[in-house]
Amino acid sequence: MQPEDSAHAPLSTAIRAQPVSLADLVEQGGRLYVKVELPGVSAGEIIGCSRQLNESLRLLSGAAATDASVLLYGETGTGKELFARVLHARSARAQGNFVSVDCTVLPETLVGSLLFGHEKGSFTGAVRSCEGLVRQAHRGTLFLDEVGELSPTLQKAFLRVLQERSFRPIGGDAEVASDFRLVAATNRDLQRGVDNGQFRADLLYRLQACRIELPPLRRRSEDIQLLAGYHLDRLCRRHGQPAKQMTPELLRTLALYPWPGNVRELFSTLEQTLFAARFESTLFPRHLPQHVRIQVARSRLEARCVALQTFSVPADGTLPRLHELRSEVFGQAEQQYLASLVQLTGQDVRRACQLSGLSRSRLYALLKKHRIALH
Repeated sequence: MQPEDSAHAPLSTAIRAQPVSLADLVEQGGRLYVKVELPGVSAGEIIGCSRQLNESLRLLSGAAATDASVLLYGETGTGKELFARVLHARSARAQGNFVSVDCTVLPETLVGSLLFGHEKGSFTGAVRSCEGLVRQAHRGTLFLDEVGELSPTLQKAFLRVLQERSFRPIGGDAEVASDFRLVAATNRDLQRGVDNGQFRADLLYRLQACRIELPPLRRRSEDIQLLAGYHLDRLCRRHGQPAKQMTPELLRTLALYPWPGNVRELFSTLEQTLFAARFESTLFPRHLPQHVRIQVARSRLEARCVALQTFSVPADGTLPRLHELRSEVFGQAEQQYLASLVQLTGQDVRRACQLSGLSRSRLYALLKKHRIALH
């Protein structure tokens, strides 16, 4: 049997990524990913080997050794809750609860009871006492997701809890203590919120004893291949499909897309791509969602236009003949146009002819000329 072509093998096989500890990844930045076992929940994985990700992991490792409050800053989809769970799992509070609070959906009418609990009979419908989320985080970690969404009233309430480490449940007669470690996350510039009077400066000081920025996926494009291979293998196992292969062209397309939704969008895109491929064993760019192909095709054409606009006289003072330059520039533009056309239309010849205005025979002739294959 011939050895499998590593360029088309399932990436988990091709790169031979090995599970390592968080400390291993920080100390040995060349490792591919870290798999972190989280007590009480399913395993979480932080995948990548980029410099930006390693810097975030270095700060995370340092913060895990302390009990200081941590503010995780990053765009939507960068994995802030995963980082928070890893931080909890590597801290001295790992045996306690990890209590997550989504600040975007806290109902104003129930927020006091939800966060601080209530005593039986304290209001209509309170048929029994209830322990709030803050108390549930006692000796564990309280995670405030999207903390920038807190209303002014809740900002004041949380500031007091952070200062006193105690609170009074609704209808209660005495203060209740809660020894928790606070981890907050946001995709907002909280300092700008302070400047605009929308966020309390004293609360921000309490939140960011340690600040860790999570890089967007567009700034760690070298991690896309690892992330794609790892998640595609997981998707295939989940849906009972054999392992899929990814062509270099598909990986290049993934690397050129800006990923405004970050890792979360990448995972969703891979799942759509897997279903588009149906029973095919290899994934090609044509299997990607149309909006991804359109964005990448436009970016390539724009880059080509910019390159043509920056023509300059060579250092030796010579110039090619005009017809030679015209032929070269036209050929490059034609090749790029055809490559983008094929990718944009998902190799649908009929649609490619409609968009380009070319006849079927002319399209085939040009594709052959520029060695652009239809799979």
